[in-house]
Amino acid sequence: MQYKEVFTSAIQALKNSKLRTSLTMLGIIIGITSVILIYSLGQGAVAFITNELAQFGTDYFQINPGSSQLSTIAGSESLTFDDYEAILNDSSITNIKSVIPMAMASVKVSANGEEDELLTYGTTAVAQEILRPDIIYGEFITEEQVVASDKVAVIGSDVSEKFFGIDTSPVGQSIRIDNRIFRVTGVLDSSSALAGGFLNNSIFVPVDVVMNEITGSTGLQEIDVSVYDQNSINQTIEDVELLLRDRHDIKGEDENDFQISSAQDILSTVQTITGLLTAFISGISGISLLVGGVGVMNIMLVSVTERTKEIGLLKAIGAKQKDILTQFLMESVVMTLIGGLFGIIIGVTGAFLISLVANIPFVLSIPAIIIAVGVSTMVGIIFGLYPARRAAKLSPIDALRFE
Repeated sequence: MQYKEVFTSAIQALKNSKLRTSLTMLGIIIGITSVILIYSLGQGAVAFITNELAQFGTDYFQINPGSSQLSTIAGSESLTFDDYEAILNDSSITNIKSVIPMAMASVKVSANGEEDELLTYGTTAVAQEILRPDIIYGEFITEEQVVASDKVAVIGSDVSEKFFGIDTSPVGQSIRIDNRIFRVTGVLDSSSALAGGFLNNSIFVPVDVVMNEITGSTGLQEIDVSVYDQNSINQTIEDVELLLRDRHDIKGEDENDFQISSAQDILSTVQTITGLLTAFISGISGISLLVGGVGVMNIMLVSVTERTKEIGLLKAIGAKQKDILTQFLMESVVMTLIGGLFGIIIGVTGAFLISLVANIPFVLSIPAIIIAVGVSTMVGIIFGLYPARRAAKLSPIDALRFE
């Protein structure tokens, strides 16, 4: 029996029971669609985070006070302005490009009859190099203004729009921050989804103004450090960690009272979480494939029973066991392969549409598609083998007598 004839016969047999074949393929389609969809969206999410971090910069790391995120939020003072100066002035750590302090306060801000509570960051002029905002009006705070502790403010684009209107330059106008009058010297903006989330809704003023007049504290909520060589950033982090542990008199195995994290750490965490979720949901999709495989086996067993006389006739005219085995196995493989192809088309199309709606990159993984095709073929072979063997072993005499 030629394989072309076997394939044609398999297609014809499936056409003879279209509804049953379609329902059988449904489990395969759902499983393959899920695998393609989840894998593509997971990789798209990683690509989105990677692109966002690239815009925001991956050549820096940040230091926060406290041994946990909770203590940072609570306002731990384990990180001070003296720590910032120590890092800035340590000439032994040669990979450091720039360092900025971040003193943060959530305060009432008002202008032109509008009022809101916003985050105000006290920092230096160097912050512009690390944060990389787009200055759409005026300029960022200058070093001279920082040294003089001038009451000047650079506001985010959303803040500007709220207090001064759309497409209006507020430079030179006044804004009240924590009941103190500040002169607006610039408006910044960021199109990055990650950076823009806080830059566009924040206010930046000289660091001493926040520490001395608003919070009355020498504690910093963050120190940002940029490096010359990204490949050596881990070594620089270790050097800064040793410096701070020595300054804070932390001995031996004692836990740090500060945290250091980099954009690469964030990306690594995102990749790990996405990988675990992808594996978990792919496992669930595998259950759909298993259920679909059981359905294939059931339908093929029914098909063998219905076509018992046909099998007997084929054997009576000279068909061998391997010919019968090949024919029924081909039907099973063709059924699952068609289901797999439909699953791939639906999965790729769905991933593309969701990526458009969610505004994340569309990632098409060829290896995932190859694996999907391979899995669907294996399901057809594995779950179709038993019914095919059962059909091949039927006695031609018993088959012809079957009612």
